[in-house]
Amino acid sequence: MATNNFFVLLCCSPYVSAVTVEQERLALARLLSTPLMKERFFQATELVDRNHITNNRARIKEELSKRPMRSFRFVINKN
Repeated sequence: MATNNFFVLLCCSPYVSAVTVEQERLALARLLSTPLMKERFFQATELVDRNHITNNRARIKEELSKRPMRSFRFVINKN
């Protein structure tokens, strides 16, 4: 698997137009939705369900889809 390193800097200042900020936001959203980034997210995330910790991708996806998250469930980044 090829290693890709992405560094994104989104700078908001009076000299940056709203259109430019929106374009950068969309570019960042596309980057984060790539399969590689999704895979890295699930590799680096655990779900704590009260006293049980899981790396199960389906359980993490299911819990993230609930709004608001249920009580005593935490998504934790392992890094």
